[in-house]
Amino acid sequence: MTVASAPGGESSSTPAKEEWEPSPFRSARFNVFAAGNTANNIGEAVYATALPLLMYERTGSLAVMALLAGAVPAAMLLAPAFGVVADRWGPRVLVVPGLLLQAAAALAMTLLLRAGHDGSATLFLCALLLAIGGSAYRAGWMTGIPAMFPDRKVRARGTLNSLFFATTLIGPLIVAATLPWLGYIGLLWFNLLTLFAPIVVWAFGIRPPPPAAPASAEPGGGARSGRLVEGWRAVRGDHRILAMLVAQLALGVACGTGLNALIVYDLGDTWDLSSRQAAGALTAMNVAMLAGNLLVAQRKRFHPGRSLGLGMVVRTLSLLLLAVPFWPLFVAALVIGALGQGAVLSTAVMMRVKYLPAEVLGRATGLLWLLTGAASLLSPVVTPLLSEALGTRQTFLALGAVACAGLWYLHRTRSAWTAGDSPAPSRPGAEK
Repeated sequence: MTVASAPGGESSSTPAKEEWEPSPFRSARFNVFAAGNTANNIGEAVYATALPLLMYERTGSLAVMALLAGAVPAAMLLAPAFGVVADRWGPRVLVVPGLLLQAAAALAMTLLLRAGHDGSATLFLCALLLAIGGSAYRAGWMTGIPAMFPDRKVRARGTLNSLFFATTLIGPLIVAATLPWLGYIGLLWFNLLTLFAPIVVWAFGIRPPPPAAPASAEPGGGARSGRLVEGWRAVRGDHRILAMLVAQLALGVACGTGLNALIVYDLGDTWDLSSRQAAGALTAMNVAMLAGNLLVAQRKRFHPGRSLGLGMVVRTLSLLLLAVPFWPLFVAALVIGALGQGAVLSTAVMMRVKYLPAEVLGRATGLLWLLTGAASLLSPVVTPLLSEALGTRQTFLALGAVACAGLWYLHRTRSAWTAGDSPAPSRPGAEK
């Protein structure tokens, strides 16, 4: 079965029968793996909340806070390299080393901060190493999911993504509830302890299997040649994946951290909300994003074209509605927009596992991370410039136009979704 020959073109293939996957929670192995992964994510959410608050309290410097926050996107630049490693030597070589690097960097940072050291360069190095270790760990387990849970790989990946969204809500709550007793340093020790949870899971034997012996490689390439271009060919060769990428790029620019900052500004400037009320609005958005994620990930049958299309329509419409100066409509747009964005993000991570060939999953995913990460970095640059030039209400319209571009491309490639539900060919560029 082949995918559509060109965007907007017709396919001679008949739609494949819808696939059904059992709930991953019915697998004891998955439950143990998810528990370790979630513990790690909770620790990272606590760290991501506590560290900037601590640095603000000690230095009062926005520059220091921004420098430390920049460690995570800087580490994402290594995602394609980690993808090459995962595909060539298997995901096992990334998981435990990545966790140990995280633990070493977290230990060094905690000891430095406990001793009163506030040097931004040293702390940034610790934060960068911690982020690099986390990126390696995530690349390892994400690439290993299809082999670990082959009968429920798509729903397993979507469920883990839902659990990650849940931890982004739990982390700040833990900080708020325990800060008076643990203090910032105690919370950083807590993060360090959670890094060992996945190692315990690994010790119980729940880990990616060893990589299969490579087949006879063709000259200049092959399943385990390690060439990054093979990952890009897999992305480019499946119009469903390419449409997903374009949609994510549009949302990365239009709905990244720049949009969140603009919403916070508008809540105070236009609607006269207090900081506490604005935080409540952002919490409601996070809950709605989790709900959108769950609506996709927890369905028995995965309909990527429908989920991606509806999510993009809702997210685009919400941006246009934010431009209307009517409070009930503004609140509704905040919630439904986050719901649609959660559905798109859940669909995207599940599509990678479903459609990308297993032997290039690491490289293709690494490239997708790099491209979508770069788009997200544009958001805090583009949005303030638009706001300065156009004003807040017109900026919402401009960002809606960016999202419309992604929706237009998705509509243009609609025939690819009728080509069936099968993964891409085993070797990128090959035909069946």
